Amino acid sequence: MIRQTGDNIISSLGFTTQENYESVKSGRSGVARYENCMGLCEPFMASLIDRERLHDCFAALRSRTDDYTPLEKAAILSIRDAAAQARVDLSAPRVLFLLSTTKGNVHLLDAHEGRRHHPDAVCLWYSAQRIAAYFGNPNTPYVVSNACISGACAQLEALRQLDAGLYDCAVVTGVDMLSKFVISGFQSFKALSSGVCRPFDASHDGLNLGEAAATIIYQKADETDLHGVTLIRGAVRNDANHISGPSRTGEGCFLALQSVMKGVDADDLAFISAHGTATVYNDRMEAVALARAGLDGVPVNGLKGFFGHTLGAAGVLESVISSHAAANRTILPTSGFAAGEAGSTLRIADRMACTDKPYFIKMLSGFGGCNAALLFHFSPKKSDGSKIQKYKDFTCMPELYVYRYCRIAGGRATVDGKTVFAEPEAESVKFLIALYRSLQTDWPKFFKMDNLSKLGFLASELILRDDVPRVESCVDRAVVCFNRSASLDTDVAYQDTIRDADNFFPSPSVFVYTLPNIVTAEIAIRNRIYGETSCYVCAHFDARQVATTASLVFRDGCVRHALIAWVDYFDGQYDALMCLIGVALPDDALPGIPFSADRLQEIYSQN
Repeated sequence: MIRQTGDNIISSLGFTTQENYESVKSGRSGVARYENCMGLCEPFMASLIDRERLHDCFAALRSRTDDYTPLEKAAILSIRDAAAQARVDLSAPRVLFLLSTTKGNVHLLDAHEGRRHHPDAVCLWYSAQRIAAYFGNPNTPYVVSNACISGACAQLEALRQLDAGLYDCAVVTGVDMLSKFVISGFQSFKALSSGVCRPFDASHDGLNLGEAAATIIYQKADETDLHGVTLIRGAVRNDANHISGPSRTGEGCFLALQSVMKGVDADDLAFISAHGTATVYNDRMEAVALARAGLDGVPVNGLKGFFGHTLGAAGVLESVISSHAAANRTILPTSGFAAGEAGSTLRIADRMACTDKPYFIKMLSGFGGCNAALLFHFSPKKSDGSKIQKYKDFTCMPELYVYRYCRIAGGRATVDGKTVFAEPEAESVKFLIALYRSLQTDWPKFFKMDNLSKLGFLASELILRDDVPRVESCVDRAVVCFNRSASLDTDVAYQDTIRDADNFFPSPSVFVYTLPNIVTAEIAIRNRIYGETSCYVCAHFDARQVATTASLVFRDGCVRHALIAWVDYFDGQYDALMCLIGVALPDDALPGIPFSADRLQEIYSQN
């Protein structure tokens, strides 16, 4: 359990949490109509940060401001304000920075935008390092890029790191800014509403996009001092259904809700803050999942009508707003909601109401079939922790083993150190196709994947074709991927489709692969994996960071086996390491070898 000690939101509604919260309470939306904006000929509804105010606020901090992009400025300002509330020294060695973002500085792929910046400025890890370095933090920051659930994943990672005693404090920042790249992609999906979005309303017809930077400072909660808002637990589950469409049964969402509700009565929930994008399929999926979980009688609200969908910032921003609502014993209304769809059993909050219940849930869903739920608790005063101590479900770290591993690099594929395929002179794409055909795998969707997904898919096929060891339920299996380039290879391809007015043909089939976590979705769909799927980005292969993150996935006792991977593809260069790790089972066919960062580095260095 970890406690919130500081927070901030920068959005179209204000530059402090209080400004934003008061705007929501008053029913004010930051969504507006924009025409002839960002080089787009089609008008759009969105929630945009005041760039002039952002520049002026940042200029007040230092004399030179041109070094930082608007995204980095917003993140730094948000962190600075949150840290002042928490009174923490951000340069301390036991403070961890976590950045949640989907597209970072992707606008720098435009030649005009990018020429003033460092060549790596478009990389997610580069922004994270610059932000952490601004505050003098000595640790390698974590970058979570797991589509629209990134903000929840970053908070869950903070919970695991702090609960394990690896750090004393975590700075979780979600930030995304809009651009021609992002907006044109959603336009290509025909997913945007022509008006202010209406979550869960019978007339909902699409989403609004938004931009924001939001920060939560978390510190380890003393069980005798559990006042304020505490993050109790979180869960991430996959639909294993489709890379861009929600499950009609809400499987992943239901499984995530089921996990966080262990030991908690629905009657103790003050409200549920849903993802609520106002797209028909998302809203219906969440309604099905909530009904399956027995939570359709709990008040549900959605905040997208106030802020738009702020992508990688959404999970953090909406957690902050919900936390302040809980602290004020308030259930916030759903902007734009008038009447639910026929047959819906959801209890949508359509007006402000009071509550005295101690728990609330934040839900998120995203491309790649990923779903997340976070369970929070609010107590107005210090307590002995007796009420929620019984709900603590973190266990001691189990002993983990490597059952199988593979490497794909330099024209060669190896399994457990033995070469199974080699074409060292083949160009990268031809090599991947030749390797696929050598496996005699019948999965025609392979040829529709981007190159990053092809690479990760092939590694998983090499690992799982004999499916050793067997597990009873794929809910018990996780997929955790790291890389350096995120989806940059496909980002460049998509940028080519929107380069100028004469060459403007944004493709939804390309745009959907401009998220690095799609590789985990392709693996989950192929192997019916309903467990946790997550994606991290870092500057280089770091065996310690990969091993730590992978090990912490097992700490709550829900996961028995995990595919952990380094899967990187950019500009024809490819590099993959994948391991199947897990706890020892009595009937395991393979004894496995002890898993550690040193062992992981040794395996990576073999090829």
